[in-house]
Amino acid sequence: MRGLVSVMALAACLAAPTIASAQEASADASAAAPVAAVTSAQASNDPWEGFNRGMFSVHQAIDGAVLEPVARGYRVATPRLFRSGVSNFLRNLKGPVIFANDVLQGEVNRAGTTAGRFAINTTVGIAGIFDPATSMGLERHDEDFGQTLAVWGMPSGPYLFVPLFGPSTLRDSAGQAVDNAFDPLTYADFDDVDTARAARGMISGIAQREALIDQIDSFEAQGGDLYITYRSAYEVAREAAIQNGRANVQDLPDFDDINEEPVTNTPNGGASAEAIQQQADQIQSAENSAVFTEAPVLPTSTQD
Repeated sequence: MRGLVSVMALAACLAAPTIASAQEASADASAAAPVAAVTSAQASNDPWEGFNRGMFSVHQAIDGAVLEPVARGYRVATPRLFRSGVSNFLRNLKGPVIFANDVLQGEVNRAGTTAGRFAINTTVGIAGIFDPATSMGLERHDEDFGQTLAVWGMPSGPYLFVPLFGPSTLRDSAGQAVDNAFDPLTYADFDDVDTARAARGMISGIAQREALIDQIDSFEAQGGDLYITYRSAYEVAREAAIQNGRANVQDLPDFDDINEEPVTNTPNGGASAEAIQQQADQIQSAENSAVFTEAPVLPTSTQD
């Protein structure tokens, strides 16, 4: 997990300044056409940006009023060992879902790893509270049906932000419904099963938000347009997850080569549509080519 957090933080550090520069370029442009050119380039997969921004604002309000205070309280009130046990337990519950998606993607070796992890951690690890499988060389990974659909060639569809669930796409949202069908708890039948499902969702949300406190603080400290930072980081994270680590972090683009200053190539200090479009294309190209050795966690507070 610590490795994943580090990679996500790296993604944020890389993405935020370049995206913020694009926003500055847009603000400094003196003509309406250049602004429209940048907006169009950035929103290539976000035709519902107006709606999404509204939902993002709702999410931020809920997060500030409830989620973040509860998550910080959880961090203060519980020792790290306890929080690790909770996270391990919740991850272990996802084992059957991950296994099903490994199989559907034809990832035989990864399916074997998932099955081995689930068997070992459920027994030796006492229902998954501990993670002896990792020390045995069975590294954890995540898979979901959104990734499976991507492997099968389905386009992501428009970007979608849902309060409490965070950033997604139409494809990933549909995949979540299928993942629920893979979840054994969906078919469980015992007293208070609904309470158990609700408790798992609530505890997952708190644990996820607590794990992301430092990352989200980093995002906010970067400044700029936080909505675009989330969107860009999500797109990079999903692409890394779909790649299953086959690409190398050393393939990251050299962001130093990107001109982060607002383009100003007109006599009045503004920028031409061509210059702004070129800069936006350069940023987009860099983001698209950013891949990682493992999938970073998502920049959302409660996505399970």
